[in-house]
Amino acid sequence: MYVEFFAEIIERLGFSKYIQVAVHDAYTWSKTNPNEKWVKSSIKAYNNLKMKPYIIPILPGSAPSYLFTRKLKIPMISTGPGHGGRAHAPNEYITIDAIPKIAQYTAALIHQISLDFSHS
Repeated sequence: MYVEFFAEIIERLGFSKYIQVAVHDAYTWSKTNPNEKWVKSSIKAYNNLKMKPYIIPILPGSAPSYLFTRKLKIPMISTGPGHGGRAHAPNEYITIDAIPKIAQYTAALIHQISLDFSHS
């Protein structure tokens, strides 16, 4: 973990008597292979709506996704168009113009999954 890294910086800057870093809880990373059928369905849904997907195969650990991908060995995608920030933190947000895009994309994704997985 990066706690040791931060502790070294705090020490080097002379703030160690004022600042103490402690991790009370943390999730580990999660990864889904970009070639998984779920990812391909997601990309098709974006393409059908003339939207460009942005693929990040590794989630850094802001949710317990690892329980699916690492423990249960189930591929997982986290997807949606639009802009947002500060996920799972104070002042998390999405822009207003993203809301209809998310609804449209969700319907397209469900439809695409129904097509791709109906004969599995």
